[in-house]
Amino acid sequence: MFRGRVRAHRFQRRTLRSWAFAQQITFTRYKAARAGIAFLLVDPAYTSQACPECGWVSRANRPARSRFVCTRCGLAGHADHIAARNIATRGAAGWAAINQPHATGLPSPRRDRESKPPASASGS
Repeated sequence: MFRGRVRAHRFQRRTLRSWAFAQQITFTRYKAARAGIAFLLVDPAYTSQACPECGWVSRANRPARSRFVCTRCGLAGHADHIAARNIATRGAAGWAAINQPHATGLPSPRRDRESKPPASASGS
């Protein structure tokens, strides 16, 4: 997808095409941590085919490369803008799931193990 559309000088193409996406994620995660910014990976699957208003996913929602028109509710716009809205929604949902508070005071096997004194190693 990205590699086939990039137009660059011959030497730049070699650099761009040899750069692994995992390495890009690592660099982005490192720089975000250094700047104190939260980093969350979001699955981009079907973000350009899904409607952010009604949730309908269909290939027919993309009549052209840069155009999005929902076949169910009629929402229309630029495909990149719609995909960005979907990614933002998924990111917010993922962030909410990460930030759920842990319930305290409930029985927990881990808490029970941690509260027991360690067994003596001498055996007496």
